[in-house]
Amino acid sequence: MDKILVSGVKAWGKHGVLNFEREYSQPFTVDLEIWADVSKSYLTDDLQDTVNYVGVYDIVRSVVETQSYMLIERLSYVIMEKIFLYDSRIQRIKICVVKNKAPLIGQFDHVGVEIEKSRHDVLIQDTYTKSETGAGYKVVLALGTNIGDRKQNIQKALELLSDSLDVMILSKSKLYETEPVGYVNQEKFYNAAILVETTLNPFELYNKIKTIENNLGREKTFKWGPRVIDIDIIVYEGCIINTNGLTLPHKEYMQRAFVLKPLSDMPDAVKIAGLNMTIIEKMICCADDYHGINCVGSI
Repeated sequence: MDKILVSGVKAWGKHGVLNFEREYSQPFTVDLEIWADVSKSYLTDDLQDTVNYVGVYDIVRSVVETQSYMLIERLSYVIMEKIFLYDSRIQRIKICVVKNKAPLIGQFDHVGVEIEKSRHDVLIQDTYTKSETGAGYKVVLALGTNIGDRKQNIQKALELLSDSLDVMILSKSKLYETEPVGYVNQEKFYNAAILVETTLNPFELYNKIKTIENNLGREKTFKWGPRVIDIDIIVYEGCIINTNGLTLPHKEYMQRAFVLKPLSDMPDAVKIAGLNMTIIEKMICCADDYHGINCVGSI
């Protein structure tokens, strides 16, 4: 098994038991050893055939700087979990998180924790725990259709999404009719967005969505082409992924009013996306497809 090293990542975060530690940012250092089979890259010299350490670095910075935990043990585990979700080739991780300015009296260099876990240890245990407690991750999904009975297509997709205990719909946007983008010689779309809670990891949710699209009769066409149903994962709570099949957050949604307008109907979803209503309203007005969006009811 090959090993990828990402060492000395510096980030400022609000983690600690004391109140001031969770109010004011402090410096942290993170070291990672990542085991994965990247042997294909020896021959291809292609970035797609190895674990992209840029994505790993971004995950570390994102978790340290945007989350807040009492214990660095918990901080370490969350970083590890999100890296496993980032790339399915990763089989084992050792992480060392150092708190450079711990609130101790006396002489010391630093305090920290070191944890080593396998993919099975983290993802299987995490899914079990969340299923047992009823807790899950918040996810924003966008839906679109322009073939057949458009409203019925979206309603049927929602039924299939929530047909098991692993996905629960928390809120829905209004339904909007929108002009096609990219390839304009086609029927207008119906678009909507929903906020869900799920115990599925991003790749499991992605596979569930593709199965639903296939069951509703979606056929593979060209980008921006007509479709019976299209379901995109826009934001998965606290998760950054960049693989061939899945990129999170969705790389184009901030430029598309047909996603932003439905999203703006759900304040909780806007928050999960890391935005606020003022920002999202400005983004909608700046989007190329802003004109021609009409509310046509509810879903």
